[in-house]
Amino acid sequence: MIKLKNIKKIFSWILIIAIVVLILIFSYARNLPKFTFGSRLLYSGTYGTDVENLQTILNNAGFDTGTIDGIFGKMTLNGVLDFQRSKNLVPDGIVGPKTYAALETVTWADPIVYSVKPGDNLYFIAKRHGTNVQNIIDANGLSDGDSLYVGQKILIPHPPVEVPQQLNNATNYQELKNNIQALISQYPGKYGVYFIDLNTGQTFEINGYDLFIAASTYKVPLNFYLYTLITDGKIDPNMKVQYTQADYEGGAGSIQADPVGSYYTIRELSRRSIEESDNIASNMIMRVVGRDNYIKFMEELGAYVIPYSSNITSPRDMSMYMKKLLDYVNAHPDTAGELMYYLKNTIYNDRISYPIPDEIEVAHKIGNLSNVVNDTAIVFHPTRPYILTVLANDVDGSDDSYAYTVIRQISKMVYDFQNR
Repeated sequence: MIKLKNIKKIFSWILIIAIVVLILIFSYARNLPKFTFGSRLLYSGTYGTDVENLQTILNNAGFDTGTIDGIFGKMTLNGVLDFQRSKNLVPDGIVGPKTYAALETVTWADPIVYSVKPGDNLYFIAKRHGTNVQNIIDANGLSDGDSLYVGQKILIPHPPVEVPQQLNNATNYQELKNNIQALISQYPGKYGVYFIDLNTGQTFEINGYDLFIAASTYKVPLNFYLYTLITDGKIDPNMKVQYTQADYEGGAGSIQADPVGSYYTIRELSRRSIEESDNIASNMIMRVVGRDNYIKFMEELGAYVIPYSSNITSPRDMSMYMKKLLDYVNAHPDTAGELMYYLKNTIYNDRISYPIPDEIEVAHKIGNLSNVVNDTAIVFHPTRPYILTVLANDVDGSDDSYAYTVIRQISKMVYDFQNR
């Protein structure tokens, strides 16, 4: 008979081995092995850059795979199964030749497959995705007044962005600016635009130096400052921070569902702050870096509108932050490259990135309040990359869906011009 003492020793060794294995797995996952997309079968337990590509494609098409980490886990499996069902493939959860072929046909214009969440209704879902209730009803064979249940999969049509021809025929930046002014003059609210061509340095602006409510776009300079501290060795990205009651803020993000007292690494807080726009994560980062230091950082960068007592910015300042962040990432890819990755993988893609083809990366950060719809972005066009910030304030808080449409139209006008 095995003695209790020996059982405890065996259990202890098993626990130690399990911990070591987990550490090795996560350590290895941070340096994912590189595989050409389509070169091998993908299934539960596989990991690598091709899995990362798979997750990105599925998430962009509306099939939720959770965190884009290059590890084929449960959430990735569910996303693959949902995708296979939508394409009438055998739902086996294995990405083989037929599934790869179907993935090649996925475009930004495909309908989004949306999983209904607690509190959702057709009006909210339609507004959030820039369409209308009737389009969703027609796409899903529903009837007006039908109730939705949590977890229900519905198709959300992804309508193309249409711009009147007379407003999409610019031959120079002045004409492009004039066309954008003509567009926004048709809608209520105040719009600010600031554009930078990253090849030539040419700019144009509309209300570019005016004061606007920043909403969650402030998380760009906040995280930028955080990563300068990480690069300088002043903050360890693996340092754990405890969530306190004082950090609580409702709205965007998943930490609010976790118990007060939970711990998160700095790296995880930054990821959630950008990818999910998590308000609690941002408050925790602000607590770590210090608001006065954050303000000083923006002053030193050369911002014109400083949020001394309220959350304000300008289109010019937001584009400036994105430009200096891009330069900083190019100089410090091993550290600040993480932040650019988060900006490229935000879960919110309903504004500037909406009409941009999937194969073109967009790093951006949105912001929302009841009468505010903002977005600031770096568009990595293969030959003519650019930065575009569009801030919309004083929009109709009861129905701001038109503001999303305006930002998409501006984005398409700029992209079409750069693409010629």
